[in-house]
This record gives sequence, structure tokens and C-alpha cells, in this order.
Amino acid sequence: MKKRSFYWVIGSLLTVLLLAACGQDDAASGENGEEYTIKFAHVVSPSTAKGKAAEKFGELIEERTDGQIKVEVYPDSQLGSDREIIEQMQSGTVQMNAPFTGVLPTFVKDFEVFDLPFLFEDRDHAFEATNGKLGDILGEKLESQGMHLLGFWDGGFKHLTNSVHPIETPEDMNELKMRVSQSPLLISQFQAVNAGGVSIDFSELYTALQTGTVDGQENPLSNIVSKKFYEVQDYLTLSSHGYMAYPLVISNDYYKNLPEDLQTAVDEVANEVTEWQWEEANSDEEAYMEELEGSDIQINELTADQKQAFKDAMSSVYDEFNKMDGSEELLEAVNQ
Repeated sequence: MKKRSFYWVIGSLLTVLLLAACGQDDAASGENGEEYTIKFAHVVSPSTAKGKAAEKFGELIEERTDGQIKVEVYPDSQLGSDREIIEQMQSGTVQMNAPFTGVLPTFVKDFEVFDLPFLFEDRDHAFEATNGKLGDILGEKLESQGMHLLGFWDGGFKHLTNSVHPIETPEDMNELKMRVSQSPLLISQFQAVNAGGVSIDFSELYTALQTGTVDGQENPLSNIVSKKFYEVQDYLTLSSHGYMAYPLVISNDYYKNLPEDLQTAVDEVANEVTEWQWEEANSDEEAYMEELEGSDIQINELTADQKQAFKDAMSSVYDEFNKMDGSEELLEAVNQ
């Protein structure tokens, strides 16, 4: 009996010591078993590269954290416009978004840099700037608005559609009612070519085009196709006059309250999905063009000389931007 009691006591002590050691490891790593939920809301279709990347982020982060972080994705403006989603992030009811940069100047004025016409030469230029010095500067500014920047996703170059006539010269824009986002510089961009800039939420744009509330709009091919704008527009001009970026942001309070190991997982997955999203967005362009070419919309592409005419006509937008504090630093970052 004494011998059996001795071994039982020793075994019990070893079990207690082992459990204590495991508890210390859990505390050190932050793996305390607590579960976290991220509500990731955005305004575009799940079929776009951005929509697919949001789903991929959710799948990978759940996998890498063994289910400690779960992601609920709300696409297609289910929780409101980009601006409303950002406000929900600030109030703590939504944790993530990848908003169109055109709505961000209301929160961080420096984001107006993305509303400058013909800012980037090509996708490589856009990637290097947004995921480089320009992204660093803007990420710092977002912190003051309660958002932590995880990277920039690719929205593609914007093109023009309308229901009045083909657009080949700045003069063809005269008196067209064009839907734009809330950014002052986007409105100025259209005013520079004598077109009216009308602010309408993205979720309401199809109906506005269908009813003639506006004559046309600007968007990358991903949105023109996924939202079927070509069904209610007669003309598409491949102008590449602007660039649409999607900063991937998470609530700063939410991010900082995650254990360190989970913060690292969020960072790593965000970087991985960002690279994947850019590749996906680029490969999708060909399929979008095929769908558009099979539709009834009439397509024309601006020549180099025609693009230069638009650049010249819209140059006053740069003059307006240069009045903003810090504009020089932002433009330098674009070209570094």
C-alpha cells in the first residue's frame, strides 16, 4: 500500500508540473484559447478579386490560428456604403474593410492623392508605390482615425462609361452628368472637362444609370462587369484615367487587443493574401474584356495622343492638390 501511494503521489506531482508548464507556454504565446471574431464588410461582389480575397483572408486566418480567429464576410454593401462601414469600424461594430480610396479623404485628406488623373503609369508602378513609401505615409495617417493598415489591394485602372455618345476627346465630356465618389478632387476632375460630378452611393449606381439620374460613371472593369453596368450603358471608353486602390484596414483597437501571436498571424496572412489578390485582379482583366466584347456595349480605347489631351485638360486638378499640406511628399513617394 505504501509503495503504491508513493508512486501515485509522484505521478500526481508530475501531472501538476506538466499542466503548469503548459499554462506558462499558453500565456507566453497568447494562445489562451479565447476566440475572436472579425466582421469583414465591403461593397463589391464576391466574384471580384477583392471579394475573393476577403473570403481567402477569412479561410487562411481561421486555418493559421486553429479557429481562434473567425471571420464573417459581408459583401455587396450588406452593412452599408464604404463610408458607413468605416464609421462602424470606428464605433467597434465592424473590424475590417478594404474601402475604395475615393471615400477616405473625408477621414484622411492625404488620400486625395489617389484622385489625381493619370497618377500611375501601370500596375507595377501602383504596386510599388502603395506597398512602399506612399503606403507607409498613409498608413501612419490612418492610425489617428482608428484604422491599422495591413496593405493595399488592387482595384485596377478606371474607365468611363456613358449612355449618350462615345468619348474620345475632353470635349466629348461636355455637360455629361457623371457619377463620382465623394472626393472633392474627383468632382474637380470632371468639372475640368465641363462634366457634372454627381455623388451617388455605389450600391445605388446601377439604378441611377438605368433611370438616367446620371449619364455615366467611372470604374475599373471588375465593377463594370460584376455590377452589370454595361447592361444600362451604351458606350465604354478604355481611358485608364484613374486608379482604384483598396487599402486593407483593421480596427486599430481590435488589432492591438489581440495577443501578439495572433497579431503576427493577421500580418502574415494579410501579406500573403495581398500578393494573391494582385495576381488575381490582373488575371481577371482578360475575362472581363471577353464578357464586355460579347455584350452590346460599344468599346473604344483612347490613343496616347487622346490620353495626353485629357491629361492637359485635367492638369488644374494637380494645381488644386498642390495647395494641400504634405502634397509634395506624397507625390515624391508616388515616384520613388
